[in-house]
Amino acid sequence: MPNRHTRIMYALVTLFALCLPCSADTVSRIDLRREGPEPIDYYVVICARESEPWGSGHTFVVWVQQDRRTGETHSQGFGFYPEVEKVIVRLFTGDGAVRDESTKSASIKPRLLTHRLIVRVDRDAFEAGLNVKEQWVESGVDYQLFRRNCTHFAHDVMRAIELGAPKPELGERPSSYVGRLMTLDLNRHRTGLDRLPATFVYEPR
Repeated sequence: MPNRHTRIMYALVTLFALCLPCSADTVSRIDLRREGPEPIDYYVVICARESEPWGSGHTFVVWVQQDRRTGETHSQGFGFYPEVEKVIVRLFTGDGAVRDESTKSASIKPRLLTHRLIVRVDRDAFEAGLNVKEQWVESGVDYQLFRRNCTHFAHDVMRAIELGAPKPELGERPSSYVGRLMTLDLNRHRTGLDRLPATFVYEPR
């Protein structure tokens, strides 16, 4: 009988298998590469979803690598949360924590996903984004509902990969923010990228 982690992994594969729109999911693609083709394709995916059972929503980031020769894919997703995830804590300042999104049941439900901004990057930018994630992990950044939340975490990653995204506005919901990004030029060209085989798979396939 598969354990809970294995069942979650199966759900992730099913949810993001072809990186196509899920339910009302809106998808946009941007190519930031400056170098030529590499053996590994690198993507940073900015995701927005609704909360469950209710709330303002959530922004999280997925890093995806795909081997061009074998097709094997590895991905990892992280978001910023209050250390204590209770409603009252969300109204005030408290300790924050970067969490593995595969442990969050809401992040693997297709009906809750609203937006995905898929950004194709070079390896250096990919690693720069991961370095920002590690800095947030190690710094013990406080969570503030309006000034330092999950969307600010994603914005720091976007700065690291040089996407050119504006800061989120005060109180801007994740779906509104990522949706707004999709309407901006961001000084980059939009592309008809090949379908990304996975957005959120931890184990190589």
